[in-house]
Amino acid sequence: MRLPKRITWQHVRRLHEALEPFLKAQPVKVAQPDSGRVLVLAPHIDDEVIGCGGSLRKHVLAGDEVSVVYFADCTAGRRKEAEEAAGILGIRDIEFLDFHAKTLLDDERPAARLSAVMAARNPDIVYLPSLFDRHNDHLAVNHLLCRWYEKGQRDITVCGCEIWTTLVPNLVIDISDTIGAKRSALACFRSQLSVRDWQDAAVSLNRYRGIASGAGEYAEGFHRSRMKDYCAVWKRVYAG
Repeated sequence: MRLPKRITWQHVRRLHEALEPFLKAQPVKVAQPDSGRVLVLAPHIDDEVIGCGGSLRKHVLAGDEVSVVYFADCTAGRRKEAEEAAGILGIRDIEFLDFHAKTLLDDERPAARLSAVMAARNPDIVYLPSLFDRHNDHLAVNHLLCRWYEKGQRDITVCGCEIWTTLVPNLVIDISDTIGAKRSALACFRSQLSVRDWQDAAVSLNRYRGIASGAGEYAEGFHRSRMKDYCAVWKRVYAG
């Protein structure tokens, strides 16, 4: 199974069809995410805060082990921004990989590094950009995770985040009490904020999620599934 160079409407249609049985008219609404060892697979620095920063802060406050691994474009300046943001959220374990954007499927090194990351952290819950996300680097990380599972790895919980593309979420987490930390962490990404106001975009989406779902003033939306179901959807969409 190989990720196509260009995502087409046919892939989007297949994805909607595959996910439909897992979607509900009303998502599950929770005040606290599930406990366990947490790993965020962030294709780029800032994806982790945009997609799930408020929930990560809740994990930290609950005493969960939280790790973030960044795949691409980890320049010195962006690393410093990531370290500042992690400090605000209380995340101590962060790792920067040495890959470039749009190269994550060019050879076997990213897959090997991901296998090492998964073995070292042994996560119960993985956050990453959702299967709907329209950025090819984000889809590539999904592809790498699916390949990891197909090698006979254990089942885990996968939470797909909203970053470039919004979701019909089946899980909504109230982050009203951690939105301040998320907003402050987003402010650390000065290099990216100079191009697009991700702070306003992410916080506004969280406000909408909170209002629309009734979960709270601010909320983060996810597509949550077990790894076996996630991988089955991925194969249905991209194997043909």
